[in-house]
Amino acid sequence: MKHTNTLQVALLARSPVLGQVKHRLAEDIGAKNALECYRLLLLNALEATRPFATTIWYEGSTEVWDEIAPDHRLKEQPPGDLGHKMFTALVEGAKLVIGADVPLMSEDYIDKALNHLTTQQDVVVGPTEDGGYCLIGMNEPCEKLFENISWGSDLVLEQTLTRAADLDLQVFLLPTLWDVDTSADYQRWKQGIPSDKVFQV
Repeated sequence: MKHTNTLQVALLARSPVLGQVKHRLAEDIGAKNALECYRLLLLNALEATRPFATTIWYEGSTEVWDEIAPDHRLKEQPPGDLGHKMFTALVEGAKLVIGADVPLMSEDYIDKALNHLTTQQDVVVGPTEDGGYCLIGMNEPCEKLFENISWGSDLVLEQTLTRAADLDLQVFLLPTLWDVDTSADYQRWKQGIPSDKVFQV
């Protein structure tokens, strides 16, 4: 079932500014290449969310968004850890929260997540290979699901699923994707993008 743009998606993203994105990746490939990589990943995420009512929850400067996403609603991320940011977006109307640096994020992937939220699932999660997740959706936001999680570690998914079980929440897991955080991820990503978009390290 295809969903209409009345459903809310929150895209969590950093403003694509030189030196302010993908710090760990930039240590290996340089800040300019890291920025170009992030911009292309962000454009992919924007394309994936195009059919849905999407708000960009951004961290960083505002001006750059006029160029890269002129038609999107913008909200500044609140202070706090990643869990608080995601919970805030859900409380303010989003059904799903997704990340901006996942090469295989797609319209179909988002649509599948929304479908599972309409079939009595409490939570839907899109796992990533590094032990985290790139998408989470809830019918009723539950703050406890985001508390005391080791954000940024390889324990995020495991801890989240354990917490969901403790809260008696039904979780549906989508297929596992991967994000671009390291130089190895970067090389893997480069092999899958059009040749005219590839730039050399």
